[in-house]
Amino acid sequence: MAAPDSIDQLTALLKNCLVRVSGRGEGSGFFVGPGLVATCAHVAGAAGDRVTVGWRDADLAGTVRWASALDGRGIAPYPDLAVVEVAAPPGGHPAVWLDDHPPTMSARLVIVGHARLYGPRVGRTSGWFAHGGGYEDMIRLTGDEIEPGMSGAPVLNAETGGVCAVTKATRRSGQPSGGVAVPVRALRGIMEPAPYRRLRREHDAYHRRNRRWTGLADDLPGATGPVSRRAERELRAILAGLPAAGHEQHLATYRAVAGELAVPPRHPLHDHGDVVSELAGLLPAEDGFPHVLAYAIDMSFAAGEQSVAESLRVWARMSPQTPRDRDEAATRLADGPALAESAATSRTPSVLVYVRPAGQNRRRYRCELWRHADGGDITPIATDDPDRSLEELRRHLRARLPDLARGGPDDAPRPLIELVLPYDLLDEDVDQWLEAPDRNPWSVIGQTNPVVVRELERFDEDDDRLGGWRQRWKALEGQDIGVALTSVSCLERREHRALHAWFQLEPSLGALVLPCSPQEVPARAALEVGLHCGIPVVLWRRRGCAGQPGLSHRDCPASRLAEAVTLELRKAGRDDVPERIMRLRNRAGADGHPECGHDVVLLWDDPGRRLPRPRMATPTGERRG
Repeated sequence: MAAPDSIDQLTALLKNCLVRVSGRGEGSGFFVGPGLVATCAHVAGAAGDRVTVGWRDADLAGTVRWASALDGRGIAPYPDLAVVEVAAPPGGHPAVWLDDHPPTMSARLVIVGHARLYGPRVGRTSGWFAHGGGYEDMIRLTGDEIEPGMSGAPVLNAETGGVCAVTKATRRSGQPSGGVAVPVRALRGIMEPAPYRRLRREHDAYHRRNRRWTGLADDLPGATGPVSRRAERELRAILAGLPAAGHEQHLATYRAVAGELAVPPRHPLHDHGDVVSELAGLLPAEDGFPHVLAYAIDMSFAAGEQSVAESLRVWARMSPQTPRDRDEAATRLADGPALAESAATSRTPSVLVYVRPAGQNRRRYRCELWRHADGGDITPIATDDPDRSLEELRRHLRARLPDLARGGPDDAPRPLIELVLPYDLLDEDVDQWLEAPDRNPWSVIGQTNPVVVRELERFDEDDDRLGGWRQRWKALEGQDIGVALTSVSCLERREHRALHAWFQLEPSLGALVLPCSPQEVPARAALEVGLHCGIPVVLWRRRGCAGQPGLSHRDCPASRLAEAVTLELRKAGRDDVPERIMRLRNRAGADGHPECGHDVVLLWDDPGRRLPRPRMATPTGERRG
């Protein structure tokens, strides 16, 4: 049972945030951030509609900025939420503390709203409700009556002290039969990522400045989950210092921590705090270690900003609530990133295939073959080959590579195949060429050897221009690549200058997942700018998703790729990546899911693995314009 005095004070704060909303209908709403009011879509209307927001004795003009669809047939479909922007918000107005966690089955809930109970005048009303279980994605409310006009009202969880839901509708008019409410996490489904992240930052900043609400909430004796409410707020504040990422990347890191069988979140993951909320609601891992702590530790090793990384490590040491969790957190932090053991290193033996246009004739190519020994020595295999057309070059390499791919003795690891190619040839499917054409027509090189591509122009760059490339390569050392990956959306349409600014702001960004071939619009600019900025690890699918605005891309080939490679690269180090992608190809073939394996291209570009200097002059006229 919650402390009565604390709940009374929280209810008073809640009433101070309550507003009346007059739009498509009449109902309630509440301030969630500076100038922003949450309510129901069937109350406020569609995006762009004008509404009136009544707070205290003032009527304020507002506009619906984000809203779920209304179909016009009876009860509005889920989630039936809207966010209204007040044109001239009163200075210093309060805001509720949002609680993203679903209430427990034992939770008592308080609703404060507006209703016409005893005449035409709209008055403020409140009531206690019990959590009556779920109704599809909504929360059932039992024990009291939800009157007309209470739609859009805040639902306060008396266990946590936060607003966990938005009142939607009564279930049966005229009887104390309760109703249903929509979890506040559904706001993620109606708002675009950037404004949602801005709302969360401003909401959190408000409650860091004004600690009365959270102080009262911390005094409540209700269940706290794997970490305390205060510790979770602190974690969200630290994670806000990390670069923004998209849903696909957050989903992949969520699954990397929670496990492949974890139920996927119902709503998009727009920021790191969303991942924390979703992980906190899961059952503990098999080893009993809380997912939230595991996520914070993983992110501490992936964070490029050292101040953020150190803050996460301090948080992970201080926040566990049991001696066992404290000991396990200390062990994981002391061990560093739990990167898988691998024979691959930056000096792994390789066969290097160096292809360049023949002079200014871009339709004919010269090819050199080199052997890169495990000690770092580079020796020529064939460097005097004649000019060839593209088809002649393919036939030549199909004949030579199988023998070279077998490497040395049978017990030695098969070499890495490094293909240094002009930009337009980066999609060549060498990994799908037969490994033993005369004997095994089912075995391809990409399943027996790690295969990577490298871009010719950057490979041939002058030494004095390698600073950014070397810096980003070094920043990946010791990182968990599965956490460090950054995804480029299939809806990406920013021009080169905007992408360049993004990459310049993130000097430690070293690994990208592109949504499709770099010959397609969403990926081409990202790869061109990424190569210029020195990003050393990039993955894409030859047949990915080029993005079609206006359609959902939550489960498109691009998002499936980001999820698959992030899971495969979990606990992998920088130098493990080629072997892991080979394993992904084999896993995709074995599981019958080739869409996430056989057409994956890996650009893996160690600036220390280049040819002897005399061989690096680029033919006249071969710089890409």
